[in-house]
Amino acid sequence: MTPAERRLETVLSAHGARVLAYLTRRTTPVEDAADVYQEVVTILWRKIHDVPEDEQHCLAWLLSIARRTLSNHRRATRRRHAATQRLRGELAAYRDTSGPAGDPAVEAVRAALAQLRPDDREVLTLTYWEGLTSEQVAVVLGTSPATTRKRLQRARQRLETALSARSPAQPPPRETLVRQGSQSGERALTGQ
Repeated sequence: MTPAERRLETVLSAHGARVLAYLTRRTTPVEDAADVYQEVVTILWRKIHDVPEDEQHCLAWLLSIARRTLSNHRRATRRRHAATQRLRGELAAYRDTSGPAGDPAVEAVRAALAQLRPDDREVLTLTYWEGLTSEQVAVVLGTSPATTRKRLQRARQRLETALSARSPAQPPPRETLVRQGSQSGERALTGQ
């Protein structure tokens, strides 16, 4: 064990519990205290040669690091929450404009898509909502274009089955899953 490692172990043995208690009392949710403590230990390791020799000064020095680290953590959390709220607003606005509001056919397709396996949803939405060609979808999925076309064909069949199962008395709304983000206009799910 190197002298720096011994010093780190000594400092953490002497003051680690108090630093963690300090963070726990000031962190919400309390589980975040462990993350902040880990960052404090990382900073301590980087600055191990700057640690005061006097134990009382050492504790104060560690608590000052903990205080600044906690402050950084709180700022990052606020920024993350603000970004999440902005994104929620943007997604809500997008969802509101992504199809006729309350259109039963659109809702039926969305519900049927939700019942499909994630792989089927991905190939369908990349093709019809993102407007990608089978070659482009193949690149995104890491498969060959031929495999992608076959997966798309099978996913269409599964979607049609899911739509038929939802309301067997009515024909499935085949024209409702369109290339919503496409510059080339709308195209029915049938691939025509």
